[in-house]
Amino acid sequence: MTLTRLVGLGCVAALCLAPPVAAAGQVQEPTGEAALRKTLTETAERVLLPERCAECHAAEFEVWETTEHALGFDTLHRRDRAKEIYRSLGLRLIKRGTDEATPACLACHYTPVLRRDQLRAGAGVTCESCHGAAREWISLHNSYGVSEADFQKAALLETAEHRTERVADSTAAGMRRPSALYDVAANCFACHTVPNEDLVNRAGHSTGSDFELVEWSGRIRHNFLESYKTADGRTNAERPREWKRVMYVVGRALDLEYALRGVAAATVDELYFGAMSDRAGAAVDELFEINERVTLPAIQTIIATWESADLAVDNAGALLGVADAVQRATRAFVASVDGAALAPLDPLWDPSVEEAAPPARVVTDVGVTLEPSPAPVGESLASAGTLGADPPAAPPAPEPADPASVVPPEPSGVQGTPDPPVAAPPIPAAPVAITPRARPSWQEPPAHDFVKVPCGRCHNAQEKWWRKDPHSETAKPFRNGESQNVEIAEAYGIDSADMAKGTQTCMWCHGTIVSVPARKVRAGVGCQRCHGAGADYLEPHETASHTESVTLGLTDLRDPATQAATCAGCHYITEAGLINAGHPTGAEFDIASRDDIVHWGDAFGRETQAVDGTALAAAHANVVAERGPPPARLTAPAAPPVRPTAVRAPVPSPGAGEPVPSPATSAAATRSDGQRPGALATEPGGERGGVTSRSRPPRSGPPTSPRSRVASAPAALVDDPELDGLQVEENASVEEVMELLRQRLEQIYRALGRPPAH
Repeated sequence: MTLTRLVGLGCVAALCLAPPVAAAGQVQEPTGEAALRKTLTETAERVLLPERCAECHAAEFEVWETTEHALGFDTLHRRDRAKEIYRSLGLRLIKRGTDEATPACLACHYTPVLRRDQLRAGAGVTCESCHGAAREWISLHNSYGVSEADFQKAALLETAEHRTERVADSTAAGMRRPSALYDVAANCFACHTVPNEDLVNRAGHSTGSDFELVEWSGRIRHNFLESYKTADGRTNAERPREWKRVMYVVGRALDLEYALRGVAAATVDELYFGAMSDRAGAAVDELFEINERVTLPAIQTIIATWESADLAVDNAGALLGVADAVQRATRAFVASVDGAALAPLDPLWDPSVEEAAPPARVVTDVGVTLEPSPAPVGESLASAGTLGADPPAAPPAPEPADPASVVPPEPSGVQGTPDPPVAAPPIPAAPVAITPRARPSWQEPPAHDFVKVPCGRCHNAQEKWWRKDPHSETAKPFRNGESQNVEIAEAYGIDSADMAKGTQTCMWCHGTIVSVPARKVRAGVGCQRCHGAGADYLEPHETASHTESVTLGLTDLRDPATQAATCAGCHYITEAGLINAGHPTGAEFDIASRDDIVHWGDAFGRETQAVDGTALAAAHANVVAERGPPPARLTAPAAPPVRPTAVRAPVPSPGAGEPVPSPATSAAATRSDGQRPGALATEPGGERGGVTSRSRPPRSGPPTSPRSRVASAPAALVDDPELDGLQVEENASVEEVMELLRQRLEQIYRALGRPPAH
């Protein structure tokens, strides 16, 4: 039976008592409060409380007394947030198992005991909450089979055969031993996830902890056993790295399993369903990351199983089947893995291990350059510029032609007339190196750190709003490799496989980077993206003044100027490279009309002043004026200049009545791979190579999207109305873009009274 968790203000969520693991190792599914009360009653009859454990495990008891597991017994029920939750359910008590209380509170926040045949909280989250009610196994787990009163000596004298028998007997009696990694860890997730949608949707309960097994277990570490055997029993030993690696993988798999069990419990598409679905997706992301670093058959099985899951309400049977399959694969992993082989996973769980930095990608962009006219024609033809850069003051001098590469000119047909001189090849515009920014140029890096925290643990109504608002979905198109996002990213110089990573400028505005920046971002525009990175103000802001919280990183959105600057930081784009890559400028953004983002006031349980739309609009106008207008987007797609294998003499101007040769009928130079020089290579998988980031093969070199070669040719180069009709369609193919470019060049030459170029 999966249970619930209740998180108080500013506290570390408790690891809690869960029903015993069934014979098959599966935690039973919810069957109502009556069944839960019955199970807790049966468990309470076998509880001894931590003082009994302390008779032998004094050091462990001292550690426990300082944790939230112990302290919550005297503090949790007094917290305002807890009162809001249980009173919203019509309850008066959370420490008693009467009809006036829900047993879910007892199950996860306390160790229940029976007093006068009534369930009551006997202590906080205790030894027996994690290791099982001890009455049946306490005398078995420390019986070493020797007649020796001294604990240390007895432990050292025990035979291997007796130890095997002792472990089996104590496990059968209900003990969850630390070495039984899956069973102990599953018990943690039974309370750090919330498979009860009514508590979340109706009572405003948190949707669960952001629980990472290695990190959270370190907060309550109490590994004194080896010290008991060999020394004074006071050394709280660290787990070996090999064990922590296994713990990390098991924790990620359990996160997926219990998220699936949570989705299975959903009956309506509300906050609870969205949160559990998102949790499942985040867990799968971690499993994909694990699989990319180390090949693990069990993880591949879990991923394949996940692919069959249909995350939908009222789909409990199928989803529980998937969760059970994940459990079986996780147990198989624990039974077969060697932690020494998991060293590549260390950067995922150990902050002290740095990721190897990927090589810097430098993208070059080349503009279109027209051949120089043999004689002045009035207005010079300036070479095109490149993405976000000014054109060079003067083109570089052409290199002398290699005599071996010069093709003799065709005979002119006029005796005694010397052949025209050999022309130099076209002069390309100077390549400009472009390094995509990690953040917009007008934004300063935050002075504080983002932190992974479920803000909805206190701001439940706001989280409900956010999950229905488009801001929550802004990272998804990048993760899914949607074609428009791929096109813009690659035109800017970001590989589509990287555009959802926190190291790229895309996620500065389209995501909230709350984990390792080199990893893909899951959260869209979340709370901290607007309200400020919360590592330093998170806990103080619950009791400190607003002014003090602002000094710790909270963004003062009550100030119209600050709010306007915050919104404009992502809704108003002025970087030429992004705009030329096809990114919207946001110039049409009307901040005063965005009343759809209101998530404060009485309806949300927060008293605050009304938004002054006039002041906000004026403040936004000031931001726009200060940053200036966005540069004009260039509309002429450019191909790289053709670099022929031979230098040919110019074709003489045709005489009267002679046809004008067309590029379409001229013999085109061909590369060894059969494509025209300058054509953009297409890729398999859809238009313009639009494939998802997971299926996309690795790439190197400059981007190949047409928008990555946009030239800044003068808009009114010649007075020809036909030119205005040449527009690139949004979904044009590479061939269509090249044909349009050919037509445009042909019309320019014709308007200048010159034969079209070959």
